[in-house]
Amino acid sequence: MNQENPESYLEDLVVPIRIPTPFAVGDVFCYLIKDEKIVLVDTGPKQEEAREILEITFREHGIRLKDIEEIWLTHGHPDHFGLAAQLAEVSGAGLYGHRKERSNFSGDHDREHFKNFFEKHLVPQDHIEQMIKQLDWLAQYQDPVEPTWIKDGDKLETGQLSFAVKHAPGHAAGHLVFREDSGLIIGGDVLLEHISTNALINFDPDTGERNRSLLQYRESLRWMKQQTGLVLPGHGKQIRDISQKAGHHLMEQEERYGRIREMLDEQPRSLLRLSLEAFPFAIMKGDLFLVISEVLGYLDWGREDGVIEAFEIDGKLKYRTVN
Repeated sequence: MNQENPESYLEDLVVPIRIPTPFAVGDVFCYLIKDEKIVLVDTGPKQEEAREILEITFREHGIRLKDIEEIWLTHGHPDHFGLAAQLAEVSGAGLYGHRKERSNFSGDHDREHFKNFFEKHLVPQDHIEQMIKQLDWLAQYQDPVEPTWIKDGDKLETGQLSFAVKHAPGHAAGHLVFREDSGLIIGGDVLLEHISTNALINFDPDTGERNRSLLQYRESLRWMKQQTGLVLPGHGKQIRDISQKAGHHLMEQEERYGRIREMLDEQPRSLLRLSLEAFPFAIMKGDLFLVISEVLGYLDWGREDGVIEAFEIDGKLKYRTVN
């Protein structure tokens, strides 16, 4: 195979499959690898339309869903793994993912973690209930799975292709990227062309501690910035200018971080007030959880830098810049 041109693998060995989702992010891409081994990377949500599209695409390539031998999961969000249980039942395929995603894969989220966190950050009860209900709403688009755990540095072989497993947390605690030796990168949601991925609030399943998701995500973006080749993303257009796009997202984050610091220079604020003032239109659209996740990431960043500190008033957290 042509080791200098990862695009030569597309269609011959790696087939992008575009699947609609009921989520604001829009369509998701799954990837069929039709090598000596038949592999599907991500599955789409648990919806009949998603399964039909997979069946049609497989049939166009002379194979059936029951021919799948392995399913590799980039992370445990329903648009990426929702159909995995059904497909594994049909095919007997082995499932592979990262152990840090086991709460997402099982659907067994500790809602008390979220509830206690939001209450401590002055989020009103009706807002908390709205965000918890979103978790319940998402559950209809996935069935629980128990993958075989793989980790950073592992190798996955399909025949002619050999992929290195890269643990790239941030958007999800156990997010994985699969990098083929030629530079073909199946990237999940780590690097998207049209938007910067949300570094979502999540909790470590081993310790129960909240992950500093944005700081993790920035490390994953820095790794991506060093790569050359072609990124096949979970959403949107394929990315050839990997370093430039990753650098753009990192710079955007730096600009938003500066804006949060300026707001806290004016006066201390709670996480909720910062979120409402920094991204009012996103919250009006119903993206409260995404906005709070993002703003919290900048507060984590400031605390890491030693320029922002948290303080408590009657057991409730607020933030200010350090004089």
